[in-house]
Amino acid sequence: YIFGNNVNDKMGHIGYLAFYLAGGILSGCAYVMTSEGYVIGASGAGSAVTGAYIVLFPRAHVTMLYFWFYVGVIEVPSVWFIGFFFVKDLFMNFSYASTGVAHMAHLSGTIFGCAVTSALLAANLLPRDHFDIVALFKQWNRRRQFRDLTATGYDPFAYSPRDRIPVEGRLPGPRDEQQDRIHDLRGQISQAIDKNDYVRAADVYLQLRQVDPEQVLARQAQLDVASQLASQQLYPQAAEAYELFLRHYKNFEQIEQVELMLGLIYARYLDNYDRAKEYLIRAMARLHGDRELTLAREELKRIEPLAGTGAAPA
Repeated sequence: YIFGNNVNDKMGHIGYLAFYLAGGILSGCAYVMTSEGYVIGASGAGSAVTGAYIVLFPRAHVTMLYFWFYVGVIEVPSVWFIGFFFVKDLFMNFSYASTGVAHMAHLSGTIFGCAVTSALLAANLLPRDHFDIVALFKQWNRRRQFRDLTATGYDPFAYSPRDRIPVEGRLPGPRDEQQDRIHDLRGQISQAIDKNDYVRAADVYLQLRQVDPEQVLARQAQLDVASQLASQQLYPQAAEAYELFLRHYKNFEQIEQVELMLGLIYARYLDNYDRAKEYLIRAMARLHGDRELTLAREELKRIEPLAGTGAAPA
């Protein structure tokens, strides 16, 4: 109930059913091959679902009840929650203690879920977003490469050699204060994103747009800042950031998610129904998740009578 509905949204009903049954079969086979006796139950299939959840939603949190003189609620990262039970099953499986629980089925189910879901993401057979484990790994690798590059002395915000070396027979021209300001602001945005301070990054981005409205960030940074602006209910600025993203990164693998977000922003908050209709239709042509398709259809049905009424664009 906690993990399955989100995984089902990503895989679709038929895909999720096939994945669930395959996880149960494989985990049962693994138990039979490594243990003696019979086993009954669906916990291996459930473990496969938790393995898929880690891959698809590694940054998600789960809410837990705890009892310590009183009843309370605490949110913990899903990776810690699932990882705790995986380590527990690993310990119990090799402790040779008789618990009556098929720990090997749990272990193999979780491994199966992680491996199969990672393969499906890598092959683009599942809807992608910038928070799944494959995307996070790519972000980490880009940051690692950037850190290695700057460690060698490379300064990404410095002037190019042609700006610093005077032409023969001439003195170097005056420095461009606007370009200096742009370089400084872009550097502040990069530093804020590296520290996961997206509020600061969004604030500096708005300053950058005042200096030069055509400035666009690197792909992931532009998407992160646009999402942060939307979460702060700065909808006109978020729409502009998403529009810039679509204009410069047309080959983004999850472009339908951006189009859906833009359609919802224009429809619900900016009353630009013609623009909303355009983006919702474009998103529906590529969306795979049932929940997202239903959301787009319902929103399009709601604004259909309002489209073409001359609503002022945002």
